[in-house]
Amino acid sequence: MHTPNTTHSPPEHPCEKLTRFGAEHLSDAELLALLLGRGTGGKKLVSTAQRLLQQSGGLHRLRFHGQGSLSGMRGVGEAQANRLLAAVEIGRRVQLTQHNRAQDNRFTCSDDIFQAYRTRLSGLAQEVFLVVGLNIRHQVQCEHIVARGTVSECHVSPREIFRPLIMAACAKMAALHNHPSGDPTPSIQDIALTRRIAEVGDLVGIPLLDHIVVGISSYTSFRDLGFIGA
Repeated sequence: MHTPNTTHSPPEHPCEKLTRFGAEHLSDAELLALLLGRGTGGKKLVSTAQRLLQQSGGLHRLRFHGQGSLSGMRGVGEAQANRLLAAVEIGRRVQLTQHNRAQDNRFTCSDDIFQAYRTRLSGLAQEVFLVVGLNIRHQVQCEHIVARGTVSECHVSPREIFRPLIMAACAKMAALHNHPSGDPTPSIQDIALTRRIAEVGDLVGIPLLDHIVVGISSYTSFRDLGFIGA
């Protein structure tokens, strides 16, 4: 009796895989291979894309490379570099649109804050400390970058944080900073600074709603950890 073969190897070419399974089932390298769009060999395209990811530092760092940098990588020409940069910019603008819409919405939890600012802070090569002033409904009233630092730290003073918030008559505030390493685990200095900001915020009548540490694709909330009271 003939037994049908029930095991099917996935199609080698990313285009065929996308058609059959959907874009969400493609790896980063396979998606990049489609953008490179040169040649017919799926394995060769994916191999070139994998090498591109390694040389550029990963998908999240492609936006920091110019056309000259990308087209100088082996297997990537000027047209391919332009397509990659266009795709990255489309993604950035989509998330920026989401950020702008989020300013009209209330921040009801830590994830709301993270989703609103992840595009601006995730994947940066240096540490950036951002303060967001909120109205009584937890809507964005103002925002400003307090400090820019090195790969591992930036220096922040409560005076720089609260002066513009007081001038804007904000009811509450949220703070965010990124970790260029991609790991959102708070440092001892992060914890100490958060406690200091919360103390000063209570004194001046602008309580700290949350402090978010932004990683590559995840975050840590000091409120969720219990460092900030209800």
